[in-house]
Amino acid sequence: MADVSVDVPSPLRKCVIFCEVECVRLCCGIDAVSTDPALIGDWCRQVGSAAVIEARLQLAELIEVVEDRSHCVTSDFLNHRTHDEAARRELLDFLTALDAGLAAGDAS
Repeated sequence: MADVSVDVPSPLRKCVIFCEVECVRLCCGIDAVSTDPALIGDWCRQVGSAAVIEARLQLAELIEVVEDRSHCVTSDFLNHRTHDEAARRELLDFLTALDAGLAAGDAS
């Protein structure tokens, strides 16, 4: 199975960096990033609705790529690789939680 490398563009990138409070991505990958809705909501309030909408669009595209099981997904930025189904599910759960936080933050 071939690897597909994905980038995380801004403003989604900035949201991930803002929520990187558990550790650092270089060390712990996506486990370093909190998906706490309150924290994501803080980011949403700081950047405004237009940036949140753009981040959600970027996230939807990223989720679509990760859901495609015909390849492995690697992200240097997130320090994650979907080498097996458990790793893919972990990444999808993370991205879905981010999206839920962004949706809630955009509504407030």
